[in-house]
This record gives sequence, structure tokens and C-alpha cells, in this order.
Amino acid sequence: MDNPLSQNPDSTWSQYFRNAELEKMVNQDLSRLYPEHESYFHTPGCQGMLRRILLLWCLRHPDCGYRQGMHELLAPLLYVLHVDVKRLLEVRKLYEDLFIDKFDGFSFEENGVAYNFDFKKFADSVEDEIESQGNSKQVMSLYELDPELQAVVLLSDAYGAEGELGIVLSEKFMEHDAYCMFDALMIGAHGLDAYGLGLLNLFLLLLIKAKLLLGSYKLHSLQSKFLFLHPCQVDDGVVLPDEASLYLTAIEDAEYKDDKIEFWNNVYGFDMSCIKKQAMMEPLVDTVDQKQIVTNCHLLKTMDISKMVLGDASFTAPFKLIAERDDYIHAFVAYFDVSFTKCHKLMGFSTGPRSRATHWKQTVLYLEDVLTICEGETIIGSMTVAPNKKNPRDVDIMVKYSLSGRRCVVSRVQFYKMR
Repeated sequence: MDNPLSQNPDSTWSQYFRNAELEKMVNQDLSRLYPEHESYFHTPGCQGMLRRILLLWCLRHPDCGYRQGMHELLAPLLYVLHVDVKRLLEVRKLYEDLFIDKFDGFSFEENGVAYNFDFKKFADSVEDEIESQGNSKQVMSLYELDPELQAVVLLSDAYGAEGELGIVLSEKFMEHDAYCMFDALMIGAHGLDAYGLGLLNLFLLLLIKAKLLLGSYKLHSLQSKFLFLHPCQVDDGVVLPDEASLYLTAIEDAEYKDDKIEFWNNVYGFDMSCIKKQAMMEPLVDTVDQKQIVTNCHLLKTMDISKMVLGDASFTAPFKLIAERDDYIHAFVAYFDVSFTKCHKLMGFSTGPRSRATHWKQTVLYLEDVLTICEGETIIGSMTVAPNKKNPRDVDIMVKYSLSGRRCVVSRVQFYKMR
């Protein structure tokens, strides 16, 4: 029998805990999926379907596993499939006669191969027609069919290549664009307008990109790095947004910390403070009320996304937070701004607590100490950020901070793990 405490990675319990961690990660991402479209993507049916697809894919591809953003790629595909099926049902209802197989009940032989059609949709009408003609002969050959049906059957041989082309196009493009490209390609060289030609070029680039990345999710190949990590090395290449800035501030949040963190000090008379340490290590992603902000907002780092390489995700940045009023500090809050500097008009948005709420919210890092700070006093420190070595999707964070105030003197180092 497997021991639940066994450290053997191949044991049943180890696999169970890994699967539970994977499901937790997927659920966490799905809970923040496209909040502006909650009426569809946050329904129990849609969430359940997305969860099952992602979990099944990850379990069948353990070498790749789950990567941040997979849910955002899957969601629109599921939506398009839902819409296509819905529209197809509407079309079938309106034009039901066109979906009936005209070859039901017929059997014929061509080039020594017998073709049989056993469907029953058209059987009654065929029998009625045969009886009305006073002919009970069973159709045994292609040439015994009327000319119109012969033409339809012969055309079915050419459907193979065209059908495969339609399938490939529909995998890469929205339904309308796929139909337009298919029709234009079937018409011939003069069928593609400027829009269709652009779609065709995009389609070919997607195929090339897929070939380069086949089996390589870590983007180690030179071609992959060139296409995805250095797009601006190509003339006129642009990545949007192209600039990101990371900020840090401090907040008062006694109510939440007492309810969710300090709770573990006394759980119905039991000291479970060991769990409190784990709870403190995991940052909270939530919306912060701007009234809770106690200090200024300090710019930690600005990144040029178009020129970033793999190592740029790791950095250490100093900070200096100045109190704007007398208050207590229970946590640091990190957020980011992005800019579209390559547009004809400078654009951007902020995910900070003083801006309109986004689905990224803010990241709250709770402190072991409750800092008592007076207006004008300063918290100095540094933040170190790096991808986790075992799971690059996780982020390891180290915060060093110190305060030498009239009512509080503290110096501490805290570690966090962002999942």
C-alpha cells in the first residue's frame, strides 16, 4: 500500500498531490478568465468544460504540463466552437431538406469497388418513386442512377483535397475568414483581394511558426527565439504593449489579515501557526481599495518588452516608501502599468488600486510585522524577483525592508512564492 507521506515521486499519492496542485492552478486561472464576459465564460458549464479540457491535456502531455495563458487560448476556441455549432443547428433547422443524404438506399459498383449506403432518411421516398414508375428493380450500378445523381457522386472524389484544405484553414482562422479564403482559393489566382492575400500570408507564417516550435515549449531553438523573443529584430516588427513598469506601495489591511492570516494562531483552541507561515508566503491576488494606501507608489523597474530576453525576468530593485499619514502597515502591494508607445497616439493603462479595476487586480504581500508608521517616515528595502527553478511559471520573491521610526523599529527579510 502506498504511504501518503512517501517522498517517492512515482507513488500513487505523489501523483494524486501533483494532480491536486495542477487542478488548483487551473481553477485559480479560470476564476480570473475574461471578467468582462462573465455571462459566458464564468457559467458552471463553461468553467467545467474548460477545466476538463485543460486537465486532460496536461495529464496526457506531462512533459509540457500547464503553462500560464493556456486557458486564455482555449476560451475563445471553445466560444467559436459553441457559436459554430449553434449556427449550424439553426441552419439545419431552416434548410433541413439540404442536409438529407440523397444516396440512401442505393448501392452501386465503380472500378470494381462496391459502394453501399444504408441510411434510411431517403428510403421511403425512393420506394415511392420506384413504385410510381412501376419498376421494382434494385439499383446496382452507378450508371443506373439518373444523370444528376451520377454527377454528384462523381464529384465526391474531388472533395478529399478541398475538404482537407477547409479543415486546415478553419483550425487557424475564424469561421468567416476561413470561408472567404477557401472560396477565393477555389476561384483561382484572381480570387484573392488584398485582405484575403494578407490572411493567406498570415496562415503560411502560422504554419512555419508551428513547424519551428513543434515539440519545443521552452523556446530553445534559434529560430524560436528569433520569432518570439526578438520580434523587433525584423524590420518594422512591433510587440504591443511594448513597455511595462512595476510599482510597489504599502497598505493598511488589518481586517483581512486578522481574518485570514492571524486566524491560524488559534483554531478552536489549537495552535496552527505553522500553517500561518505558509499562508504568509503565498501572495494574494485581489482588488485593493485605494483608501487603504498609506505610502507613495515607488517605481521598481521599467522593461522594454520588445527587447527582453529570458534572463530579464530575474532582477533586484531597491525601493523607498514614504508615509503619507499616520497609520499601520500590514502589507506591500505590487502592480504594473503598460504602454503602447509604438502607436500613432501614446496609449496605455494601469492595474494599480487608484485606476479602474482590471482582471489582473493587484498582488498583496503580507508582512510578518505590523508596522506603526508616522507621516513622513520612510521604509527602505529591495525586492528580488526570479522564476522558480522547478516550475518557471511560479515566481520566487524576496523582500528586504527596514523602518526606523518614532514608534517602530524593524528590519526583516521575507520570502514569497507566487503561483
